Amino acid sequence: MAMKKAKLKTKARKPMGKPWLADEIKKLREGYKSKPASKIAKELRRSLASVRGKISALKLVKGPVKKATAKGKAKARR
Repeated sequence: MAMKKAKLKTKARKPMGKPWLADEIKKLREGYKSKPASKIAKELRRSLASVRGKISALKLVKGPVKKATAKGKAKARR
């Protein structure tokens, strides 16, 4: 006897919390490169999980971190 595989139906998730406003998304985009997610969460009065989830949904990337070289440090001291 061949057993049939059960098909799982997936439903789209409903947002559980309050919806994101355009102004909040703008602040998130502006602050993301220079501030940690925890600070942005406090400023927007949202949970850290909510902010991280929105960062992921918007596919925001901080980019590579530039490392200081010995020459760069010497010039900065002058």
